[in-house]
Amino acid sequence: MIAARDPVPGTTKTRLGAAIGMERAATLYRAFLQDLAARLTPSADGTVAYDLAWTFSPPECDFRAVLAGVVGIAPDHVWYVAQDGDDWGTRQSNLLRWAAEQGYARSVLIASDSPQLELDVVHGAFTMLATHEVAIGRVHDGGYYLIGMSGPHHDLLARVPMSTASAADDVVARAHALNLVVAEMPPTFDVDEAADLDRLIAALAPDGAMAPASWAALAALDLVPADLVSAAEISRRS
Repeated sequence: MIAARDPVPGTTKTRLGAAIGMERAATLYRAFLQDLAARLTPSADGTVAYDLAWTFSPPECDFRAVLAGVVGIAPDHVWYVAQDGDDWGTRQSNLLRWAAEQGYARSVLIASDSPQLELDVVHGAFTMLATHEVAIGRVHDGGYYLIGMSGPHHDLLARVPMSTASAADDVVARAHALNLVVAEMPPTFDVDEAADLDRLIAALAPDGAMAPASWAALAALDLVPADLVSAAEISRRS
């Protein structure tokens, strides 16, 4: 499951938008969705051993149409699931419960703020959930970009404050209190604030091949240093 927002300026990536402008932040976020869709959408022939669900907010938006506008296609073989709940913790819990109710033995929920996220991390989380009840992937600010569960649904996120510097630690502590075995996935970063753009540019340099839509958006928005843009152009020509 990929947790996504309708990329409307002023309602998505607002902390980043406060620094670079709401229109520019929404443009960049659309590129994040494009890269994640390209990397994580399973083929329709079933050769990829997981199903994909786009979980979206606000729940009243037509996210299938949004995705078609951003990516150029909204596949019929993936789920489109509206997020339900008054806060992010409740929405996450409801999504994990939804997956269990659909009969999935293992479910992984990732954020859409890390366009550099590799497919191997998703596969790794599913592998770890074969022997662990919980998988978590941390980000640099104390939160997490990935939460996964196996077996019956546990109310893991109840009473865990979200969007804090201790969110990941609190989730792990809650899991231990429920006697659940936790697997730690490789840490990464998410892009929430202007300082995070430097991390993203460093991760994607020199040519942006890891997340080409995001790199192109960064360059078009004049957020990539000129020397790196030149290096990428040289790399393409060679």
